[in-house]
Amino acid sequence: MRIVVHDTLVTAPYLLPQALGWVDAMAPIDGRQQLRGTDLGADDVGLIPSAEVAVLHESHRVVPEVAVVAAGDGAITMRVPVRPDEIASTAVRLYETSGTAEILARATLQPFYGIMPTAWSANDSTDAQVAIVEGAEALRDPEAGYSEDLTRAWFILTGQPLVSHVLVVPNGLDREAAAPFIDSLATLRAAALERRRDLRKHLSETEGIDRDRLTQLFAAQRLSLETEDRRALLMLLQHGNRGSAYPYVWNLTYLEPESV
Repeated sequence: MRIVVHDTLVTAPYLLPQALGWVDAMAPIDGRQQLRGTDLGADDVGLIPSAEVAVLHESHRVVPEVAVVAAGDGAITMRVPVRPDEIASTAVRLYETSGTAEILARATLQPFYGIMPTAWSANDSTDAQVAIVEGAEALRDPEAGYSEDLTRAWFILTGQPLVSHVLVVPNGLDREAAAPFIDSLATLRAAALERRRDLRKHLSETEGIDRDRLTQLFAAQRLSLETEDRRALLMLLQHGNRGSAYPYVWNLTYLEPESV
């Protein structure tokens, strides 16, 4: 069994401590810049974009102790050449984004900005006035036009944080069997928090992001699911699936902590 992790800016606390040698080698971690639910095998543990839970919820359970939750400041943005209120309808380009970025955009573009998407594509299109970007690119200043934080838009629209990533384990794993994977990720997270200045310095230098901007991002981030975050996760999956390839999810199953 392995841990598969979506390799993006906000999951750096779960990947960099081992990659940079801050902790001893633990369970094998397979970091992937593009990660879909279909990439996980039946026995895989995964820290995945939350949209992929819609694909995996029948075979995997969500582990609340490990996640990425952003309250009002995130790393998924909309790039537009003019003010958003000047765009009535347009095609939308998904620029190397995860499923979470897609469903977040679907949940906010029309309800919050009043922009009616006419098509969604991962291919470059001169007809698309909206581009959705994620990760380090989302924190860089655009060469031209405007940049809108969709995590902030979601928070204003719903009053809910964005649950961008969750940990899932196969249904066959009980708490005892899942504990080594949960503990490994918790150890990595603890090392990242202890050396958070080093983490931000490394990301600033390698990704070309302003240190203050990174501090702001990580200050708004939680790395586990609180009870109320479960509602936020389900709301995102239900509000953002319309028109996408993701099935509607009525409910989610959790591998509850032993104390529950």
